[in-house]
Amino acid sequence: MAATWVVKIALVATLALVATEFVVGSMSHSLALVSDGWHNLTDVPSLILSWIALYFERRAPDERKTFGYQRAGVLVAFVNALLLVGVGIYLFYEAYTRIMRPEPVASGAMLVVGIVALVVNGGISWGLFREQSDLNMRAVFIHNLGDAISNVAIIVGAWIIGRFGSAYTIIDPILGFLIAALVVWSAVGIIRDSVEILMESLPKGMTLEKVAAAMLKVQGVMEVHDMHIWCLGSNSQALSCHVHILDMPTSETEQIAHQVREILAHEFDIHHTTIQFEHTHPPGEFHMYMPAVKGSDK
Repeated sequence: MAATWVVKIALVATLALVATEFVVGSMSHSLALVSDGWHNLTDVPSLILSWIALYFERRAPDERKTFGYQRAGVLVAFVNALLLVGVGIYLFYEAYTRIMRPEPVASGAMLVVGIVALVVNGGISWGLFREQSDLNMRAVFIHNLGDAISNVAIIVGAWIIGRFGSAYTIIDPILGFLIAALVVWSAVGIIRDSVEILMESLPKGMTLEKVAAAMLKVQGVMEVHDMHIWCLGSNSQALSCHVHILDMPTSETEQIAHQVREILAHEFDIHHTTIQFEHTHPPGEFHMYMPAVKGSDK
């Protein structure tokens, strides 16, 4: 619930800030302010979508969405990142145009609005700092952190123009380029992470070999194969595999399954597991075999 309130407050504050930056930026002829206004404007649909995603992520599984709605936030993060790329390209074009046709900049207004924007975006970033475990909220956090960093650049640029005069107005479109680069850079990481989840890739920082080796430590586990690990959402991993064990009573099989699940939960944060046991006669050697993973058996 805390994340939902932060998003609501951030939405109202961002709308007010965008209006201020567009008006003051146009009046002062500051491309940096206008660019930052467009950057902040992309936060509006991002925040709205994030708000919707937070609602859906909390919905329980049903007969159609048997895994629930955990990927709603991932889809929103992906869309938000695509919006950022589009804005970044537009800002690159605007900065290039301004370098070709320089305009005088009212550094005083640019400085004041830059400070106000820094307070707003810095406050939103601070409020979202603890919510980054969710990819959706991390996208919103990176949006606003990028805004705060660009505000610092605007403040520095306004001070330089005010201090050294109109000869340094070239700093304004240069800041526009830097802000555009920051926008695109922040989007790339979100796109990569969201695509990895949507394509059901192995969770970041995890390998099949390490997981299988941990499972083989359980007494009675002889072989692990046909293993698939994927992300259900930003904070939820799932696993399915086949495990060879000796022919034994069901009660002993359940004990092995319990120990395997305990290891997967504590060492790899995998809480959704599907384990199929294959019984065999006493073997001569314990080993591990895993063919190439081509998809998830779900």
